[in-house]
Amino acid sequence: MNHKVTEHFISLSLNPESGRYLILGNYLTYGIIGAILMDLSLAGRISIENHDIIPGKDLSSTGIPAFDRMLSTISESGKLRNIKTWIRRLGNKAPWYRKEMQKNFVDQGILKAEKKRFIGIPYRLHYVARPGYRKNLIIRYKEVILYNKIPEDHEIMVIGLMFACKMHRVIARGGTERRNVRKKIVEIIRDNKFANDINQAIMEVQAAITASIAATAAMSAATASSGGN
Repeated sequence: MNHKVTEHFISLSLNPESGRYLILGNYLTYGIIGAILMDLSLAGRISIENHDIIPGKDLSSTGIPAFDRMLSTISESGKLRNIKTWIRRLGNKAPWYRKEMQKNFVDQGILKAEKKRFIGIPYRLHYVARPGYRKNLIIRYKEVILYNKIPEDHEIMVIGLMFACKMHRVIARGGTERRNVRKKIVEIIRDNKFANDINQAIMEVQAAITASIAATAAMSAATASSGGN
């Protein structure tokens, strides 16, 4: 099954020098969940109707364990839930989904893993395996965002994630270019510039991620404030 949204999200988010993620916290948590949901939507395994996630008729294995687990979690819940609720609920398992996708991409040769230890505790760093692949992705997304090249469906979805997860910092060097990229991404999302049949899914997932990040931040601030009194 195609996994381009998740592949591009992870490949762009990884620091090519340190092997760690350039986006952190809730942006990474909800971003990885949103990416997988978008891949499932593109494959017709789920649809979004009236803000609810509807499982598709095809519940067979996708061949990707993380995709299968998310699909079965949604289909076996026995209750319709809106996408914002699913983003929050699935976000509780985001580290598992991220690690499982990293493992899958290592097996496919998309990523390479480097084993490390810190005070005896093992951990892994991850890098994009193919030389020039991440750089070419950045060039391609800049062409779409800044120079109006026509994107493919999965690229539109990744741009939606860039908006929700503030990933303009990942593909732009800084200063004027970073501001221009952010401005153009906002315009694309606001104006539905590449509107098509998948546009609803993009807007729904992007909005749910943004709302979940804001809600979590507000909850953390409230907890910290209470603790200080």
